[in-house]
Amino acid sequence: MKKIFSCLLLSLLLLSLFLPVYAAFENPPIVDEAGYLMQSELAELNEELDKIREKYDFEVAIYTESDMTSSTAEASADDIYDYQGYGAGENDDGIMLYICSSTREYHFTTHGKGLTYFNSNGLKYLESIVVPYLSESDYYEAFEEYIETTDELLQMAKDGKPYNEKQYSTKYLVGVILVCLIAPLLIAWLMMRKKLKKMKTAVANDYAANYIKPGSMNIAVSRDLFLYSNITKTEKPKSSSGTHTSSSGRTHGGRGGSF
Repeated sequence: MKKIFSCLLLSLLLLSLFLPVYAAFENPPIVDEAGYLMQSELAELNEELDKIREKYDFEVAIYTESDMTSSTAEASADDIYDYQGYGAGENDDGIMLYICSSTREYHFTTHGKGLTYFNSNGLKYLESIVVPYLSESDYYEAFEEYIETTDELLQMAKDGKPYNEKQYSTKYLVGVILVCLIAPLLIAWLMMRKKLKKMKTAVANDYAANYIKPGSMNIAVSRDLFLYSNITKTEKPKSSSGTHTSSSGRTHGGRGGSF
């Protein structure tokens, strides 16, 4: 009996070696302290994010709050990620979308493999899709787009081709620039040549006085008066991006701004 039990135990151990290993995620994929979502929406998005987490063994999370945890959106996103146990694998790989409702600020924070999978160009692309929905206060759709786009970018990274905005070679771009510069000049030269052929009787005149009728123009007083100028400047919300060190001493990537 002991031999049978030992053989069975050994078989189970060998079988476990061939099973896929998934990260143990400590937190729910969405924490909605700002109260943007209904319970049904929250449950649906949680299920979608769980599938992506298991599919790529990679943290993909959303965290919203009314008041910032730290002094800035970037620091808040980093601190929540670091101190609340987010991340997958030994290096805590992942990405999180952080939103503060009171200041209407957002920040994407990345860590581990997330720095490569969601590089600067990838974050710009993700931002261009998600932020327009945030600006319209359509948070459910913004989160849906975030989930779909992260899935897209993670699949590209899994295939060995992380998203890169420069999709064309240098030679191709130089060729496009040359065509854009030369084509208009060529068209303009052909049009001017056609018009010049119709102006064979025109004679160049170097003096403007020949075009003025004698006595028709009499300027007694001429002066320029500068009254005043009024310049109004309005600061435009800026996006920030790049690699930085969080308060925990870990390296994060990220991009964020106002909506």
